[in-house]
Amino acid sequence: MSTDSGPASQPEDLPSVDRLLALSDGVVAIALTLLVLQLRVPPLRNVLDPNSASDLAAQLGKDGDQLVSYLISFYVIAHFWLIHHRVFQHLSGQRESLAWWNFGFLFTITIMPFTSDLLGEYSDNPLAVDIFALNLLLASLATQATLDLGRRKGLMTPGSHALAVRAGVLRAAGASGVIGASMGLAWVSTDAAKYCWLLLAVVPRVVNRWQRRQAGPDGAAPGGAGSGPA
Repeated sequence: MSTDSGPASQPEDLPSVDRLLALSDGVVAIALTLLVLQLRVPPLRNVLDPNSASDLAAQLGKDGDQLVSYLISFYVIAHFWLIHHRVFQHLSGQRESLAWWNFGFLFTITIMPFTSDLLGEYSDNPLAVDIFALNLLLASLATQATLDLGRRKGLMTPGSHALAVRAGVLRAAGASGVIGASMGLAWVSTDAAKYCWLLLAVVPRVVNRWQRRQAGPDGAAPGGAGSGPA
């Protein structure tokens, strides 16, 4: 169902939505770059024979948890960047509160290199797992709060319909449920909690499939315009 009126006008003293997106893209790019700093080359003094492939492989294997943590964090940041852009595709107006919620999201992204490094160093510690999971949860909630604010303040792009917005809510609720479950599971098995995060890649696909079915074969939402982004 399409919105009946256009978005609220943008105050002249606030940055545009495009500038918020440009800032967010830059922060995400820096966070992705900082993640790699947690990967360390084994010092020569720790390798019995610097010319031995097996000795080098053994030392690299000792930092396997850091590599896993890096891969998880890289995927998670990329995942939230895609969600962030989906949300902003439905926004055209601006409010100071919208900018602050966006900064809240960026805070969760900028702190992720630290929580990721903590997870890599203490991979079997449930508290370290929960701190990282809490970081994920806050990123998800900040993204959803941005979309909710846009809907309540009339900042939605003309043509945005209820189905696309509802799909965004379902993605956020599914991700929050997965993360919340992993936080409890960490105190039973830290490995199981980490495997639980793989479901973060499944939730959007399930919601996208539901959205396509609701939209119908012609891609039109019931009672509205074409469907939102997949």
